[in-house]
Amino acid sequence: MDLINTNFTSTSDSHESLWRFALALYARQGIAETCLQLQDERKVNVCLLIGLHWLDIRGCVLSTADLTDLTEHTHKWAQEIIEQLRALRRTLKKSFDNFPSDELQEQVRGLIKQAELLAEKKLLVEIARWSTTISVSEGSVSNSNIERYLTSLGIDEIFIESVIQKLTKQ
Repeated sequence: MDLINTNFTSTSDSHESLWRFALALYARQGIAETCLQLQDERKVNVCLLIGLHWLDIRGCVLSTADLTDLTEHTHKWAQEIIEQLRALRRTLKKSFDNFPSDELQEQVRGLIKQAELLAEKKLLVEIARWSTTISVSEGSVSNSNIERYLTSLGIDEIFIESVIQKLTKQ
């Protein structure tokens, strides 16, 4: 996830709150690097991670079934849209085949980056929208949503704890 503050069209204020939260979180020192490391080395869906952190802060503890449902709900969009745009953007960072890097290539890369950001915003809006469809019983699960998500990806407890500390540090 490579967030920047942009002037995208508003969908609804309640769904925009997760987007604003994501922008503010991502702008904090060390968060972008942590998220990129999780994304590139651990295959973490950063939008989902941020959405789960947002839910944790709001006291919305997902049931195991809801966490699985949200993970599945976001997976296809992240994989087929966001990851494809990211791969294309990263490919355009260097010379391509026999085409020299130039200003036009950088403009194409910039447009793809904007598309990637819009796709990330779309996913965050969907997470916020999805969160309004569930009923939550507070305290029904002992671990945070983030901890359970990262554990499901096979990430070790020590690394998970360091991620949670970075995300919750003010």
